[in-house]
Amino acid sequence: MNRPELRRQLQVLASRYPGAHPYTLALSFQAQTGRVLTGQQVKQLLAEPGNCRKQPAKP
Repeated sequence: MNRPELRRQLQVLASRYPGAHPYTLALSFQAQTGRVLTGQQVKQLLAEPGNCRKQPAKP
């Protein structure tokens, strides 16, 4: 799984559980995909700038 796809899946998961702790999101992600991430990794991935629909389009 590439990094942008991983970030997109985490963003979807985070939108499903607003306010959830990164460790909780990591556990949910592991349960759904079988891939192990730490809470710190989840926090870093969600903090990265990316192609998020909430960001304005760049000119």
